[in-house]
Amino acid sequence: MRMSVPAYISLGFAILIVIFAYAANPDSRVLFTVLPMLVPLAAIPLLLNALNRRHLNSIADEKMHMFRLCKVKDLEKFAAGALVRVRGKVEATSFKWLNRPHFLINDGTGLIRFIMFAAPLEDIKTGDRVEAAGTLRPFGLTREKKIWGIKMEKLNG
Repeated sequence: MRMSVPAYISLGFAILIVIFAYAANPDSRVLFTVLPMLVPLAAIPLLLNALNRRHLNSIADEKMHMFRLCKVKDLEKFAAGALVRVRGKVEATSFKWLNRPHFLINDGTGLIRFIMFAAPLEDIKTGDRVEAAGTLRPFGLTREKKIWGIKMEKLNG
């Protein structure tokens, strides 16, 4: 599990404030009061990430048989809300720093954007072969279809 960059920045900023406050007034009572308040700044983002991942994994485990394995070129035939799976190579990644990664997947027939709301268990990088399952959704002004991710796993080989 990991926190997002903004969560790390917030925690670091709070720690710096505590250090400066203690340097200005070296009273141990300040530390006993403030240090327990820093714990939630680290614990809450980690807990929310774990809960999101657990929820998505429970959906995937219960309904994985309902996710239809498709080629990217065939996704246009499906309506919004269809449960789909694609296998392919990760061409690009973005927003990993927010723990809400977006992946561009190429299966040889086309490209599809795969958007996750909890970072996958494995560290997936550009060039990895993956199987991604999620819900097909139109997105943005162009209403281009993207997959809103439930689960992503690396494939062997």
